Amino acid sequence: MFKGVAFALGACCIWGLIFVIPQFIEGFSFIEIVLGRYFFYGFISAFFLLKAKLKRSFSFPLSIWARAFLFSFLTTIGYYTCVVLSLHYTTPAICALVLGISPISIAFYGNWKQRECSFKTLIFPSCLILLGLFVINAPHFKESVSPSIYIEGLALGFMALIAWTYYAVANAHFLKLHKEMASSDWATILGFTTLLLVAFVGIFCAIFFKEQLPIQKYLTITPALTTFLIATATLGLLCSWVGTFFWNKASLYLPISLAGQLVIFETIFGLIFICLLDKRIPPKMECFGIALLLGAIVYGIHKFHQSSQKPT
Repeated sequence: MFKGVAFALGACCIWGLIFVIPQFIEGFSFIEIVLGRYFFYGFISAFFLLKAKLKRSFSFPLSIWARAFLFSFLTTIGYYTCVVLSLHYTTPAICALVLGISPISIAFYGNWKQRECSFKTLIFPSCLILLGLFVINAPHFKESVSPSIYIEGLALGFMALIAWTYYAVANAHFLKLHKEMASSDWATILGFTTLLLVAFVGIFCAIFFKEQLPIQKYLTITPALTTFLIATATLGLLCSWVGTFFWNKASLYLPISLAGQLVIFETIFGLIFICLLDKRIPPKMECFGIALLLGAIVYGIHKFHQSSQKPT
């Protein structure tokens, strides 16, 4: 269990950088940043794939590639589109609160798919996570949104939550059923299929939205473009490939119910990195919210450790 927790913390720490690296980029939209990140993730994965092909056999059945395309679509096109639209129709605080429920939804859905503990064990840490998320985001709930538009945004936020929950649980089950699949190979396959999807989106936009595309700023080397390329390459290598590799390893060692709860560390690390970047101490309410999240995780790990020590 220790290895699994360590890999999960490593993945969440790396994913926490997603909240701060884009702040160094100026002159590029969030969509450009995300597409750049996934392009470099796919490009790096294609390089690893070619290298593996030259060194040894890297052959997997069509069913494996089909599953990779499904997961890549869910975590890039489907998930991200819903997140962007949800942010547009609601507020960042509401969207963050909905998406922050993922540790709870993953834990319950994972435990429903493969019973690993009593559902009663999940109720207390889930309540702590919900309360912690509410406390952290409460100061940002003052923004007003039209009720009809708000409902649409809320629905899109929950669609993103469903997509991510399904992926996390299905990916964990897939890896446990295919133990012959190395975590690095699976991260590479997911990256390569992501590259194909990004290429498809790029070709589609080039055909139908050619006049709206900001091509000119990519044709001249400027400090802003250099920063953009370095930042998105870092996001692609660290936050996507390495983060996916670490999470795949964690999914092999941990019950999905516990791994799901550990996802909340992405939020915690993100808050810590933002405070370090801003050179500020978190407000008391934010500290209290983080303490509740940490309490939920400690409780969850303790309960799973207790159950693993019981004689069978």
